[in-house]
Amino acid sequence: MTSAVFVAAMITFLIFVTVENLRRDFLFRNIKMINEGLRQFISEYLGDTRRFDIFMVKHLRERIMEDFVQKEGLETFELSMIDSSTLKIVYEIDGEVEELNVTTDFGRVEIKENPFFHEADYY
Repeated sequence: MTSAVFVAAMITFLIFVTVENLRRDFLFRNIKMINEGLRQFISEYLGDTRRFDIFMVKHLRERIMEDFVQKEGLETFELSMIDSSTLKIVYEIDGEVEELNVTTDFGRVEIKENPFFHEADYY
């Protein structure tokens, strides 16, 4: 009887771990797709422009809020300008906070992820 309870508990634990790993894997794939979508969106918006200004950032923020945030289902979204060639984007999706730095060099847009994990929340 005790061994049957132990086996059932182990099977339940293995199912739980598998489901959580699949959920996190799906979430991280979704985050990568969102980051690539943001990069493409900003690249198309900038065109040949190499620098950001306040008015461009304000308009870009509005466009992203209208076209991108609602489509992707982001819970929160913040866009701020660090300097004339760097933007900081912070968004949250499914409880995971993602922080990005968007830089433009020679007309090319690059996204760098900041290590900003809440690993302790899951354990």
